[in-house]
Amino acid sequence: MKETFAAALRAEIEAVVTRYEALVASRNEMAAELSGAREAEGLRKELDALREERDTLARELLEARAKIRELEAQAASASELAEQFAAEKRFVEAGAGAVGTMLGDALRGALGRDIEASPAAYAALKAKGLEAVLIGAFKERGRSVGGAPLLEREKSPLSALAAAAGCELVTPEAGVRFVAASMDKAASVSDPAEEGNVVECLLPGLRRSGTEGALVFPRVRVATG
Repeated sequence: MKETFAAALRAEIEAVVTRYEALVASRNEMAAELSGAREAEGLRKELDALREERDTLARELLEARAKIRELEAQAASASELAEQFAAEKRFVEAGAGAVGTMLGDALRGALGRDIEASPAAYAALKAKGLEAVLIGAFKERGRSVGGAPLLEREKSPLSALAAAAGCELVTPEAGVRFVAASMDKAASVSDPAEEGNVVECLLPGLRRSGTEGALVFPRVRVATG
């Protein structure tokens, strides 16, 4: 009787233990599934964040490429502009030293605006023509050169100005015979020994490079008896 009761009790205890173990196993499985779900949710969030970052970087890359194309176009345009106005730029650079002199005033008057390093000035020079501006300036300065000789600041840029305009200077040497057909007498000086000869070239003349005909006659001082 005791053994039968003990066996029954043991069986009951074993059944309780089995149910407890099953419950523990079930809870462990549920915990594992819950942990996996949480981990998966975390991974999904991280993946979503990475995708958003990827999309942002892709947009920034497209914007950067568009900016590069814009800058390349601007650089090409600037290069074309610099090439288009290369002669005008050299002309302005050459004339910079004459600003504030009578030659500078003559250049400004011939162009109708200041001779300065600006797109507007380059465009005005291109439209007017460097040769025409220089001819006008030489003629205007030549009117007063007999009484107001060129300053050194006016003499030094003449060759560069002429070269930029596709011209060259015509400078008669002292002692050559004055020829009215190719020179203008701006002033005279009494010197019987040199009568009829050029004493000094006060302002060179102009001609197109590689040609013989003068665009502007040189202005000279001539000796008289």
